[in-house]
Amino acid sequence: MRNKADRLPRVIASGIDSTVPFAVDLWDAAWGIGLFAINESFLFLRSYSQQVSLGLLTGLIAGTAAFTDSFSKLRIGPAYITEICMALLLLVLGMSLANKQILLFPRERLARRILIFVIVYVVFGSVRLGVEFASGLSAPLLAVLRNFAVVYYALFAIIGWLVLQRTPVHSVLRTIGAVVVIVSTLTSLWTVLLSALDIHRVIDENAVDASVIVQGQAVVFAMFSLLIIVNLLRHGAMPRNILFRGGVVVVFLLNVLYVYLSGHRSAVLGCAAGGAMLVVSSRTSLRSRIRWRWVVLTLSLAGCILYIFAAHLVDFTLKFKTLVSPLEEINAAWRAAFWLGVIFLWLSAPVIGIGFAHDFYEEEPLHVVQAEHYDPHNSYLAILARTGIVGLLMMAVAALLSVKLLIKLVRGGHGAETALLANCLLSCFVALATFASANVTLESPYHAMFFWLLIGMGVALAEAEPSADKA
Repeated sequence: MRNKADRLPRVIASGIDSTVPFAVDLWDAAWGIGLFAINESFLFLRSYSQQVSLGLLTGLIAGTAAFTDSFSKLRIGPAYITEICMALLLLVLGMSLANKQILLFPRERLARRILIFVIVYVVFGSVRLGVEFASGLSAPLLAVLRNFAVVYYALFAIIGWLVLQRTPVHSVLRTIGAVVVIVSTLTSLWTVLLSALDIHRVIDENAVDASVIVQGQAVVFAMFSLLIIVNLLRHGAMPRNILFRGGVVVVFLLNVLYVYLSGHRSAVLGCAAGGAMLVVSSRTSLRSRIRWRWVVLTLSLAGCILYIFAAHLVDFTLKFKTLVSPLEEINAAWRAAFWLGVIFLWLSAPVIGIGFAHDFYEEEPLHVVQAEHYDPHNSYLAILARTGIVGLLMMAVAALLSVKLLIKLVRGGHGAETALLANCLLSCFVALATFASANVTLESPYHAMFFWLLIGMGVALAEAEPSADKA
């Protein structure tokens, strides 16, 4: 017994002497801290998923509206900030769906159909991409994924609906609209001031089009601001304070100037389409509610300003004069030739498209500028060529159903605030959809995100209203 008792301390001592290497201890400690941090992060996201997702989405909207492509091109490794935020939002919202805190599909029938078509569009595009992977990619992986963005950006429609689902939708939409108008107006004003001081070339050496002052990336938000203010006039929702009213008029005039200084004829057509949809969607009460004195005052001031500065804006005036004969202008003729080449390319695979590895280099007619990638400056032709008639049809149905849903909200008698918000979403969506027919819109994060978010916001607004169509 004594021998056994003597051997026990020696065994323990020998165990203590055979120490584990310090590096292993350090790795185990780091691994434990990492697991603890991950667990605490998941608990935090589960508890504050609504606040995190709404804050993340609002920040992404504000940054994109203010700095457009400069913000969207911020990157961590190979991933851009838009994709990083999208992944984080999908993670947080996926946890909320798993915990049954939110619903994937709305109860309103028309809104549910919209989301179904969006999901089918994304699934079809993913399957089309999978076929390319299976058969072997003919282009670098990042280039293929960049072209695939025309499909996966549609996830923002689902994200918009899921984020707004548990929020006071009306107040959140008002806040987002105000943020977009304020930040985009201020940043474009800064651009115009730099140009007036003749130092914009030093600040912005990488401008896409040196012949204009306000680039096409920013003019979309000028369109949004114009249409939102027109909706305020239309619904008699101007601020009561005379100073705030004057500020709204100044913002309106500034954004008229921004559209003019962009030289974008498609922006003018987009504003016209959005304004026409505003009239069509609520034609029964137009005369009784519009504030004509503000309209007349604003248009008169805008006309005087444009007349005074007409001599300094002659190049822009010439661009807009080509609206009646677009093919006589080199830019429009180049687009037309490009579109014709893309149509012939689509005919080689009309049903499911050519996929996402093709760069449209051969279809570009001039090759004056060597770019990293080539797009046909018509998002619908790009979708048609890449996903075929099947993909374009699903996307178009989702868009048309969204227009129908918003018109239904405007005419449904749900209240003045709902009609105002629905009209803002509708006119902005139609304007952006028109703009996409002559620009790289649904392929770029700073525009595509808003196209699909407007759809998701419309779904959330419809779900927040009492309706007999909910099942």
